[in-house]
Amino acid sequence: MTDLSSMLAYAVLMAYDFSAITSIVDVGGGQGGFLKKILEFHPEMDGTVFDLPSTLETAKEYLNGATCGGHCSSLGGDFFKDVPAGADAYILCGVIHDWDDDHGLQILKNCHRAMPKNGRVLLVETVVPEPGANCFSKLLDLNMLVMTGGRERTKSEFCTLFNAADYKLTRIVPTVAPQSVIEAIPV
Repeated sequence: MTDLSSMLAYAVLMAYDFSAITSIVDVGGGQGGFLKKILEFHPEMDGTVFDLPSTLETAKEYLNGATCGGHCSSLGGDFFKDVPAGADAYILCGVIHDWDDDHGLQILKNCHRAMPKNGRVLLVETVVPEPGANCFSKLLDLNMLVMTGGRERTKSEFCTLFNAADYKLTRIVPTVAPQSVIEAIPV
């Protein structure tokens, strides 16, 4: 998964402008491959990979050998309880689609509580077409339901989820990968 995250990070970095971000938390960031690539492109940025303590054992080894530029750290915890406070941005790559709406909402609310008023949350997820557009998106959604109990979401479903967590969806930035960067700000 680390290699896949690193490849996806390139697509995201080519599409999304991170220049205004000085600190970022990769929520559910696994071993840190996604964050490592962001920090290689933006050495002025401070980054924290946040995941379960057991996952971070290998992340520490991986990130210690990294040439990340800015400050790169790891912190263990449970995103259903809280996330590290005070970052400019919270990025969640392939996290929200692993969960149903109630669990996804809890994660987003915890990010909201942790961020400053001028913060933002960035979801890297597939945005499926609205119903009736094609059947492939239904297969993606069914796959997530069977595998994790989660789901793929349409733009309107992301808006509903963000509104429930007191965010405003500001834009969806497509990438060359199937995933887009979905940006929201606290309201």
